[in-house]
Amino acid sequence: MAPAFSSILIATELLFLFALAQGQASPRQPIQPASTVVPNNSPAGAPLFKGETIQLTDRVVESLANAPSTAEYADLFAFDDGSGLNSTRRKGFCKTYPGDQNWPSDRAWHVFDSLLDGALIPTVPLAAPCYNSKWGPMDPQKCGHITARFNSPYLHEDDPTSIMFPIYQGRTCMPGNTGNCTLGGFPEYAVNATNVAQIQLALNFARNNDLRLVVKNTGHCYLGKSSGGGALSIWMHNNKQIDFLPEYEGDSYSGPAMKLGSGVTVVEVYAAAEKYGVSALGGISPSVGYAGGYFAGGGHTPLAGLYGMAADHVMAIRLVTADGRFITASEKSHPDLYWALRGGGGGTYGVVTSIVIRVLPKVPVTTAAFSFQSSKNVSKEAFWLAVRKYYELHIPFTDAGTYSFYFIFNQNETKDGELNFDMRSFFAPNHTIESFSALTKPWFDTLKDLGIPWTTKPNQTYFESYYPAYMSSWGHRLFPVGTVKTMAGNRLLPRGHFQDEAKFNATFEVLKQHVANGFHLGGYHQAPRNRANADNAVSTAWRETVSFLIFGSRPVPDNATVVDMKAATDELTDRILKPWRDVAPPNEGGGSYLNEAAVMEPEWQHSFYGLQYERMLGVKRKWDHRGVFYGTTAVGSEEWEVRDGDRGVQTQDGRLCRVSR
Repeated sequence: MAPAFSSILIATELLFLFALAQGQASPRQPIQPASTVVPNNSPAGAPLFKGETIQLTDRVVESLANAPSTAEYADLFAFDDGSGLNSTRRKGFCKTYPGDQNWPSDRAWHVFDSLLDGALIPTVPLAAPCYNSKWGPMDPQKCGHITARFNSPYLHEDDPTSIMFPIYQGRTCMPGNTGNCTLGGFPEYAVNATNVAQIQLALNFARNNDLRLVVKNTGHCYLGKSSGGGALSIWMHNNKQIDFLPEYEGDSYSGPAMKLGSGVTVVEVYAAAEKYGVSALGGISPSVGYAGGYFAGGGHTPLAGLYGMAADHVMAIRLVTADGRFITASEKSHPDLYWALRGGGGGTYGVVTSIVIRVLPKVPVTTAAFSFQSSKNVSKEAFWLAVRKYYELHIPFTDAGTYSFYFIFNQNETKDGELNFDMRSFFAPNHTIESFSALTKPWFDTLKDLGIPWTTKPNQTYFESYYPAYMSSWGHRLFPVGTVKTMAGNRLLPRGHFQDEAKFNATFEVLKQHVANGFHLGGYHQAPRNRANADNAVSTAWRETVSFLIFGSRPVPDNATVVDMKAATDELTDRILKPWRDVAPPNEGGGSYLNEAAVMEPEWQHSFYGLQYERMLGVKRKWDHRGVFYGTTAVGSEEWEVRDGDRGVQTQDGRLCRVSR
């Protein structure tokens, strides 16, 4: 990478002009990467990472315009100065799509790649070796390796464009040689962005060519936000830097902190915190990208009962905004953007390069896993009384700072099937085995009084710190991905519904009916509240919740037709989720977690973002007035539509256009 592009480019061009005058050069000389190194300082209170010091500046852009090899294309990489007619606001306007007359020429893509220092990657679908396609002949050995690992999140993380939930990219080029191998909803190209200049070049190139832009870190989004047909993608996953800051000085916080690169995952944050003798807030899936969708969605965590949401502890954010500029958002620097980024959704306001998070003291944890079920000796009535007691204890359990992850399911998916309650982890920070036993005694005594034996007995285990407790509960589990079998949805249930007897009865009746209809659910008890007294865009529903429930549609076949997909979508939206929406609407504190939600959720604005949505929309329009950033159900996305035809569910395999109505 050239350390100072401007001077190198000018010298190269002078030599080129001299050689051309002597008849010794062709009109096209090698193009140097477009970047320069800037001073290592920032208002965030922590030094820039090396990749953050490598930037695109006005002077570098000016040099592009003055160099014969790039002058013709210099405007494609210019920053947005806000002037001129903004045609992208026109109703019915569509982003440039492959095959359009104004799609960038091959030469423009070549210049772009040269300025990126070779970081542009043409998309090849992950499972292409399973097919004879334009990407080459079938390779059975490679196909076998891919097929065997297709349910592993790490396979998709390490690919520039693959995502973990293929329904939303259109189910194209799946392993096993089923159907056709096409790009579908995958982007045309991805930029392996490891410095700020590459992000700025990609943003400017996409904006100035009216290309659709997507941002991918891990591809973990349940709704397909990191995919997009005909798009240019910015791939952030290889930014793995972590710095421990023992004496961080921020705008309103002084103390230990960590600075995280945009590609760092949850488990990597946990491991670093353990190394430095502190605790950090994170989710339960180890492969989730921390500085991407996780904190941007609020960040629910097993430590929520002590410290609240992960977004509440983000002290500063560095990012590239829609105009191509690199800035720091913090309490005193662009405070409106700082407010919106923490909980207002990923891929919406800019491309985050790093964040600074407050870290917390080392915390001991007691965990337990156990299960029970109905049987010929345990009636369903007794089973539900035991489950009801658990829900009656949600408030004391969450007030004690604990958290859980469990499943309730009907084993045969019929009304006659046996019912099962499977507590995968009852997670109790700052509890000993003795205090855990005292806390759970009322519930366990109820099971004993009802004559319900354990299918799996509680195995209380005490850990001196968070990281080994997390690894024991979730860290070694690979949450299955890569499947087209089901679609997810969820609901956040507010504290008030557990305090008001009538609302509690109505809520519990919905739960019983849900399972009686043959559906399963995954659940958590947790109460993040606003324990850090933060002012940010975290959904108001998260501040009220004591119960978070996740549901899934019935499985659909790999070769599901449009009719199959529509039936599954309608069942999820209307039969499974509607009773939960009705019993816990947003105006009563209910809502839905935006990162594991139903893509067809009605009135998603307030279900996903709470009562602050209009404020978020104002920030979005201020910082991205041209609509550079789009993600399905992201803030402001109601102004756009993906014209993917009739798929039975919203996918990203289609042209992105302004709504015409």
